Amino acid sequence: MSGEKSTGVAWNRGDGTSATARRGDAVDRTYYALRERILSGMYRPGVSLSQVHLAEELSVSRTPLREALRRLEAENLVVNKANRGVVVAPIRLRDVEDSYAMRLLVEPALVSAILHDVTDAETDAMAAALAEMDDSRISPRQFQLAHWRYHRVILDRCPVGMRELIESNLTLIDRHQRMYFERPAAVGDITSTDTLFLAAIRNRDGHRARSLLEFHLLDTALGMIMALDTCHEFDSLTVTLKGLGIVVDDFDRLRAGRPTRVDWQCDTGVPAMKTANLITTAECLTTVS
Repeated sequence: MSGEKSTGVAWNRGDGTSATARRGDAVDRTYYALRERILSGMYRPGVSLSQVHLAEELSVSRTPLREALRRLEAENLVVNKANRGVVVAPIRLRDVEDSYAMRLLVEPALVSAILHDVTDAETDAMAAALAEMDDSRISPRQFQLAHWRYHRVILDRCPVGMRELIESNLTLIDRHQRMYFERPAAVGDITSTDTLFLAAIRNRDGHRARSLLEFHLLDTALGMIMALDTCHEFDSLTVTLKGLGIVVDDFDRLRAGRPTRVDWQCDTGVPAMKTANLITTAECLTTVS
């Protein structure tokens, strides 16, 4: 295969398949195998990935292996280091913050715009995914996949370009999500908020759905970041919140392990809510000291 260039020409092997197609299959298989190992934590950040060992272990030649690694590098899951070759990319909290800042700007606005096109069959699909999320017997990975299915119903209604932008950010935070979803409190908070969000979708209440999604994204972002570094200094997220008219009262409360108040500069219809990270104004009146 090393003498065959990737030109799109079908190099017939005599078995009904082409060399290009076979190499494409090998690239996909290798890419997904390595990606799962990185995202699951089997390959930890900073670990060197020996191409010689990987090619032998995965029974693949060096050409598709290099192509698979290039795809992983494009997703910021691996990096090329001088004198070390390919290594698993570090987990950077700045990436998490930037990702959620972008999603806060984009996703809630899209939801309110497409809400009235959502069908009953689609809300039923969301309900089915939510029921799976609410099953205490599932693993953190199963919860994550069910959570994706829940939100992908709405995501699939978005314009292609916006959908691809959002999906690229979901890829960026995949590793962080897996670790965060190992926390029972996080799972409970997310499920509770998504239950309210689904009710707003079914009622075609775009104003409330938008604000609940803002709450959900902010709550998850703060939880993921604080779980890894309570000293993290926020940047893009604070700018985004200011632009959206969302006020987080005291980040020091979060650093101390207590929920902080969140409020909107306009009426949102968000009910009294409390998670491990956030508490709404109505709830604050009686529970925050």
